Amino acid sequence: MKYKIVPFKQEHWDMIEFREFERVAMEKVLNEIRLRVTASGPTYTGFVDDKVAGFAGVMLMWPGVGEGWILGSNLFESNKLWFVRNVKRYLENIMNTHQMHRVQTTVMHGHTELIRLVEFLGMKFEGRLRNYGPNGEDYLIYGRTQ
Repeated sequence: MKYKIVPFKQEHWDMIEFREFERVAMEKVLNEIRLRVTASGPTYTGFVDDKVAGFAGVMLMWPGVGEGWILGSNLFESNKLWFVRNVKRYLENIMNTHQMHRVQTTVMHGHTELIRLVEFLGMKFEGRLRNYGPNGEDYLIYGRTQ
């Protein structure tokens, strides 16, 4: 398999086949996310054999604080170890380069695999956000501080 990570370009968005849960859970906001990702902070695309496996980035909220995010395709699942190791490495680089003291993220309640992922990235559980999601789902908020 051929792997590569490159800075995100808008045309990458049209190349991804989102996982089912992202299409359903994020249907109302995927377009909004698309508009925000490049305008608000460093974003990267992971490719596997020239197909988009996923995107990851940090939306800069204000100096020192950002919102981390990840969106994936079905290729994410079969290449998970490669993807998450690189997300962790890039997250550390982004936090250092942008002198960030905090990155936070939210995970839909009940998605234990995603919870393990954010915990692998060094994030700690901070609380439950009731009715936070675009469809009224509860989300959990995690943060990583330096």
